[in-house]
Amino acid sequence: MDPSDSSSDPEAPKGPVADRSITRGPLSQPTIFDPFKPDDFEGELPAHRSDAAVAFSLSESIEQIQRVFSALERDLIGFGPLLIQSIYALLTRENLLIFSPPGTAKTLYAHCVFRRIRGARVFDTQMSKGTLAEELFGSIDTRRLKRGRIVHNTRRTLVDADLAFIDEFFDANDMVLRALLGVFNERVFKKGSQCEPSRLHTGIAAANYLRATEVTEAVLDRFLFRAYLAPDYDPCTLVAVDQAFARHYGRRDPTLPEEQIPLEHLARLADIVRGMVPQRTITAPPHVLLLKNVLLNRYRELVDETPDHAKKRHLYISPRTYAKTRIVLNASALLRGRTEVTAADLAELKYVVTTVGARGEQMECFEKALSDTLLRIRGEDLERIDHLASAYDLAEQVMARVRCGEPVKPSSVVQRILRFFGLVSEGDITFDHVRRFVEGIQPADERVKAMKLGVLRRIQELGRRVDHRGTELLR
Repeated sequence: MDPSDSSSDPEAPKGPVADRSITRGPLSQPTIFDPFKPDDFEGELPAHRSDAAVAFSLSESIEQIQRVFSALERDLIGFGPLLIQSIYALLTRENLLIFSPPGTAKTLYAHCVFRRIRGARVFDTQMSKGTLAEELFGSIDTRRLKRGRIVHNTRRTLVDADLAFIDEFFDANDMVLRALLGVFNERVFKKGSQCEPSRLHTGIAAANYLRATEVTEAVLDRFLFRAYLAPDYDPCTLVAVDQAFARHYGRRDPTLPEEQIPLEHLARLADIVRGMVPQRTITAPPHVLLLKNVLLNRYRELVDETPDHAKKRHLYISPRTYAKTRIVLNASALLRGRTEVTAADLAELKYVVTTVGARGEQMECFEKALSDTLLRIRGEDLERIDHLASAYDLAEQVMARVRCGEPVKPSSVVQRILRFFGLVSEGDITFDHVRRFVEGIQPADERVKAMKLGVLRRIQELGRRVDHRGTELLR
C-alpha cells in the first residue's frame, strides 16, 4: 500500500464512518453496509469479524453453500442456473454481470445473495452518466492536494469492500468503467502514484443493456460469468412469482436469513480453488486440460457457424478466460468432494463461456462441442496426452539442469525412459532421449497429433539453445 494512504497519515481527517444502511442514500450515493453492525457503531471493522471465525470444516462448508443457495430458489423463481453460476463466482473470487430488461429482479437477486454471506462489507451503488471516480474510490484528500499529491481516501469505498453490487453498470462513462478494471481483475486500485490492494472478493454488476465500445469489451472480459434474465410469462412461473411476491410485497426483509455463510469460510474455499492451500491441492490430469481447450475451440467454431452469428463478429474468448476456466474446474471438483478434476467437470464450463439464460443457440453449441470432444478423444489417446505433457515437462527440467544445475524429478515417464534406454540415473537423460520417447507415441486423433508435434518442436528448440549457447539470447 502507498505509504501516503490516509489511513496511516496523522493529518488525515478522521470523521465518522460512512452510512452502512442497506438502502441507498440520497442521490444514489454509494453505501457500504454490514447487516450485523449495530447502527451506533463508531469504530473500525476488522478484516474478518470474530463472529465469522468459527470452526471450519471443508465438507460442512460445501454442504452449507449448497443448502443456503438452494433455499433462495423459493423466492427467486426461475433463478436456478444463475444461483449455480453465483456459487462458482464466489468460490473462484470472480465477477458476475447480469443484464436484462427492467423489472426482472436483478437488484433483488444481488441483495438476496449478499445477505446470505455473514461478516462482509458490501459496496452498493448505482451508476449514471455523471458518476465520478470519486464515488467509487473515495474523495481526493484536500490536504495532500495542497502539497501536490492526488490521493483518494479509499476507506469505505469499493477498494476495501468484500462484495460489491454496481447497478445500471453501462450508464457510467468509459473513463469510470476503465478505472474499475484494476479493482475487478487485479484487485488493485492504481491511480497516479497511489497503489492500494483491494480486498474485493466478488462483484456483481447489473445493466438493462450492453454497450459495445473498445473500453466496454475490455471491461466485459473482466467478468468471467455473465447471465441474461429473460422475462418469463409462463402461467406456472407467474403463479409462483405471485406467491413469492405475497410473502414480502416487494419490500426488502429487514430480518436476517436463518442461515448464512461466513465470509471467512467462503474465502478459505476460494483459496483452495485458486491453489493457495498446499495441503489441499486440486490436481487436473493433462488430458483433462487438453480436452478443456479442445472443447472451447470447438465451441467457438460452432457459434461462429450459426446463421445469426454470421452477421456479427467472431466469438472472442480471451486467453485469460481459457486460463481461468481451470479454477472453475477446480471449484466443480471441490463441490463434488474430489481432489482431482475429471472430464465430468467439463460440463460446468457452460457457466463460463455461455451467457446463462440467453438464447438457446449458445447452450446447444456448447452441448454439441462437449459431445464431439468426449466422443473423439478417448481411450488410449487420453493416456498418450498425459505422456506427452510429462515429456514436455521433462524437457523443461533437462533445460533447467543444463542452465542452473536443478535435478530432474523422478516420475513414471522418467522411469520408463531410464528402463528403455538403459540409463543409470535421471542425470543421464538428454533431449535426444526425450525426443525419441515422444516419437514413439502414436496418437489417433488429429488434435493429439498436433500436441505431439508441438512437444517435438519445443524439444528441438531447447536442444538448439544448448548446442548454440554462445549465440542464443535465451539460454
